[in-house]
Amino acid sequence: MPDLDTPRLRLHALTAAEAEALHTGALPDGWAYADGYPMPDTKDGVGLYLRHGEQDYGFHFVVHRDDGVVVGEIGFVGPPQGGAVTIGYAIVPAARRQGYATEAITALTEWALAQPAVENVRAQTLPDNEPSVRALLRAGFDEDEPAPRVRRFVRFAG
Repeated sequence: MPDLDTPRLRLHALTAAEAEALHTGALPDGWAYADGYPMPDTKDGVGLYLRHGEQDYGFHFVVHRDDGVVVGEIGFVGPPQGGAVTIGYAIVPAARRQGYATEAITALTEWALAQPAVENVRAQTLPDNEPSVRALLRAGFDEDEPAPRVRRFVRFAG
């Protein structure tokens, strides 16, 4: 998968070597990292990618283009299944409430929906995580059927 650019961000698709390093707790060389990165769930997120190994549906750094600082992460839980992919994302606390999550979610979702095997993109968040809910809604997602302990969202192609 190529890196994706938005007006303010670059979504850098990690190589297998970068993902392995990050999973072991080492930050890949060549990047500046915002305070708070890696985040508590980074190891789990990159671990999902390492388990499924599909480079096209991998794990990405969310990089601020102006200064090259990694401010978060976004990626796929796995490759498409039944026409659906699921994404997960996080932004470091100091970079929240600036629209970065919405921008990253939109870019990754639009790339995914352009792939022949993807008909919809899914995401979920904790019920009380209103900033995450707002980011998903701004990125064109609709709330899906509720599930225990999470709010689920979906965006369809077209």
